[in-house]
Order: sequence, then C-alpha cells, then structure tokens
Amino acid sequence: MNTFMVKRLILKDWYLKRALLVAAIITGLLTLAGVAAAKGTQIAMILGVVVLATILIGMGAVIMSSMVNERKQQTLPFVMSLPVSYLEYTTSKLVGSLLIFSVLWLVLLLGMIATILITPSFSPGLIPFIVIMSVEVLMSTCLIAAVSVTTESQGWTIGVAQIGGLALNAVGFSIVRLPGIGHTMRGPTIRWSTTSILLLLIEFGAIALMIGIAFFIQSRKRDFI
Repeated sequence: MNTFMVKRLILKDWYLKRALLVAAIITGLLTLAGVAAAKGTQIAMILGVVVLATILIGMGAVIMSSMVNERKQQTLPFVMSLPVSYLEYTTSKLVGSLLIFSVLWLVLLLGMIATILITPSFSPGLIPFIVIMSVEVLMSTCLIAAVSVTTESQGWTIGVAQIGGLALNAVGFSIVRLPGIGHTMRGPTIRWSTTSILLLLIEFGAIALMIGIAFFIQSRKRDFI
C-alpha cells in the first residue's frame, strides 16, 4: 500500500474540514456550558440534546459525503490519476473521515460526561446511557460513510443520514425502557450493567462489520468510472 499517498489524502481532508470541525467543537462546548450554567433545567437539557444531536448527525453526514462530492464535482478522476489504487483511496476516505468525526465525537462525549458530573441536578447514572447513545451516533455515522464510499450516490447517502437521525429517537426510547439501563439512570452512581455492556459490544461489532463490508466491496472494484 502507498502509505505516503494515503497519508497525503487524509491530510487533505483534514485541511479542508478544519474550519468546520473547529466551529462544531466550539458550538458544542458552548452548548454544554449553557446547560451547566442553567443548572440542568429541563428546557436547557432538551435544547442541549437537540443542538448536540444536530451537530453530531449533521457533521457526520457532511464529513462522510466527501467522496460523493468529489465524484459530483469531477475531482475524483484527478485524484485517481495520482499513484494510488482505488482501495488506497477508499482507505484514505474512510480513515480520514472517521478520524475527523471521532475528534468531534470524543470531545463532545467527554464534555457531556463532565457536564453531568459537575451539574448537581444531573444523576451520574445517566452516563452509561449517554455513552451508549453516543456510540449509536458513531455507528450511524459509520453506516453513512460505508454507503457513501460504496455507492457514491448522494441520494443514498442523504437517505441513510435521514433514517439514522430518525432512528436515533426510537433507539433511545427503546434503550430507556430496558431494566438494566432505565432503572439506574437516576442513580447517584455510575453502574455498568450487563445490558449496557452488551449493547456497547453490539454497537462496536456493527461498526467493525460495516467498515469491513465497505472495504470488501471496494476491493472488488476494478475502476472508478
């Protein structure tokens, strides 16, 4: 594998997305600061969840659709004229996009955990639920990335992003109703039940499967036309 070219392509994506990434991180942290300053009131919490979910889902869709945009803007033929194979190009897009999103995702996740711990009105028992739902967003973003890379279709990418956003509410509602999670959310301590650990393992397993399938499909392509 031409690791030099893969690295250069990853750095290119980081350079192009740097302003958007910084803006999203600042907006997210300011939102969390506002929730903490409001002492975790119900209105502040609802608004905070809406803003953070919008940032994560929106940024995920924007970052992961870069391959579709390169084909649409006719820059893909130029990139493929470089000494790089289609699989190496796929590697750069998937790894680069997921790394960019992971920085935003991790900063906001740590920020949410810190906000819960420093705001007296929030129960530390919320943290396992927050982590599970954050990984759910990461899983949805990985699905968008896999679809974007393999189909190179703007319609499919937008459709999957919309379905992922709508499904987040249903998943959250279902998880809250699980005894191993819902019963501990208002507790004064952080409790990782068997159910919560199993859900995390399933989510990370699904992420690995989606990325693996994307690489498998791309490895069987012989051209980029």
